[in-house]
Amino acid sequence: MKERVWITDPAVPDEARAAFPDVHPVALRLLWNRGVRTQAEMDVFLGPDWSRDAHSPSMFRNMQAAVERVFAALEAGERITVHGDYDADGVCGTTVLMSTLCDICRSLGGQGPQADKAFRENPAGLRASTAFQLSSYIPHREKEGYGLSVATMEKLAAEGTKLVITVDCGISNKDAIDRGRELGVDTIVCDHHAVPDALPDAAILLHPQVPGETYPNKTLCGTGVAFKLASALIHEASKRGASFAEGYEKWLLDLVAIATVTDVMPLMGENRVLETYGLKVLNKTRRVGIQKLLEAAGNKGGELDTVTIGFQIGPRLNAAGRMEHARGAVELLLEEDPTRAAELAMRLNEVNADRQKASEAMYQEAKRLVGDPGDTKCVIVSSAGWSPGLVGLVAGKLVNDFCRPVYAVGKDGERYVGSGRSFGGFDVTAALHACKEHLDRFGGHPQACGFSVSGEERFAFLVESLHKHADAHIKPDDLRPILRVDADLDLEDVDWALLEAVQKLEPFGEKNPRPLFASRATVVAFDTVGADGKHLRLSARGKGGRIAKFIGFRFGEWVKRLKPGQALDVAFELGVNEWKGNRELQLRIVDLKA
Repeated sequence: MKERVWITDPAVPDEARAAFPDVHPVALRLLWNRGVRTQAEMDVFLGPDWSRDAHSPSMFRNMQAAVERVFAALEAGERITVHGDYDADGVCGTTVLMSTLCDICRSLGGQGPQADKAFRENPAGLRASTAFQLSSYIPHREKEGYGLSVATMEKLAAEGTKLVITVDCGISNKDAIDRGRELGVDTIVCDHHAVPDALPDAAILLHPQVPGETYPNKTLCGTGVAFKLASALIHEASKRGASFAEGYEKWLLDLVAIATVTDVMPLMGENRVLETYGLKVLNKTRRVGIQKLLEAAGNKGGELDTVTIGFQIGPRLNAAGRMEHARGAVELLLEEDPTRAAELAMRLNEVNADRQKASEAMYQEAKRLVGDPGDTKCVIVSSAGWSPGLVGLVAGKLVNDFCRPVYAVGKDGERYVGSGRSFGGFDVTAALHACKEHLDRFGGHPQACGFSVSGEERFAFLVESLHKHADAHIKPDDLRPILRVDADLDLEDVDWALLEAVQKLEPFGEKNPRPLFASRATVVAFDTVGADGKHLRLSARGKGGRIAKFIGFRFGEWVKRLKPGQALDVAFELGVNEWKGNRELQLRIVDLKA
């Protein structure tokens, strides 16, 4: 990777510092540069309040219509199928709606659907009671691809489904939804992906970004939209005599917290509220599947945060859809028996280990195929046999290596399935829109996308078109690897008061990253730690004489370049090292410049 250019965010204007004299000056700078600039905005950001800051589901313009259609189906004994995506967002959203519908069925007098052998073996994930017909369906990533297909709609209709509720998909599936209408199947779409030119107007749309939508939060994940529907359904069920305690829907927020992080949604505004409360629920989750998944991942307890989601929970839920079938993850999250949940969690853990090995092998092959990308504005790499479930992971790693957008594509006969990842603000899904005449299917977000195309000639045209689009929209300066530094500090200012101020900005994530600081220091001592000396341990002195301790994971090679007394610029994150009951500030190195 190229040497990163450090860009430090601007200081707070004098008038703003004077307006907030009681706010830690570094915290004020962090807030200011995240767009939090009024007292009201600071109150929401630093102290999210559910009753004040979470939006009512009724603010979706079509929410009432969706609720009425669901209860009409329940009253008529119609079969409802929740159709989710195969990633963690789709899995969590499917679980939100399935568990909510099951609880409503139980509360309104139906026999609660239970996990049994038939459910585990049924690809459609059928859960049915004597009075209510509920099922879930997750497509197979490789065999069926993303979204709701015409073939799936025909299959569900043949099995008796009268209402389909999509989660994290559907907005781009007009053909399938129109076919469902012809077959007597209604559809409710809970989605948040890029809005296509032709909307599925035969469906009830719950999507924060469709034209004319009144819901204020435009950055909900798919599970977030499903949660709003679930909340409205619980409210309606209570009006009809169901015995739900006030605030019952908040127990679903553990799933919303997981999906918001795994789908890289900005942790600002209402999303910050959902994540804050979701982490509280996650830390006392009643969901046996999550408990067993954490145990399988080796989590020894303690505070679960966005890092836990990003590195322990999310990858294991995603691994199911990448390597086998995502219904295994849905089954785990719905499971109520601890023994069975432990078995399912161990299986996901094994699948995740297999995913790591397979994706690493693909990544190494991709690096060899790309070689030196030269002056190309984007990288497009393909190979026969690459798993469609892993190409996105490969693309993400290559972005870090080559500092430009990457599309990684697997070839299976005449069919190509790929995934793109963004760099420098380039919209990879908009690029696909510009080349859509060469594509069979596509969808995604500005930062990540998926697509498929049939035929070698069409794929060649797609590659040419994507390169032309990148050439037209990416400038050379856009490809510089940039490290955003929140503030330059003297080491004397790095203290426990700063740590406390930083911790008030949690939870960290997209649009609210963990703060990054930079200091000029003088090297005092250094050595390597860890297996094969991969990590750097550094002591350095600030301008005022204070010595700080740094740890640099995978910075072990720097011992060959350092010497005592040397001036060094250090970019670091602030944390705590706890050892045998002792606590001390620890500065984790992110980058170094001699």
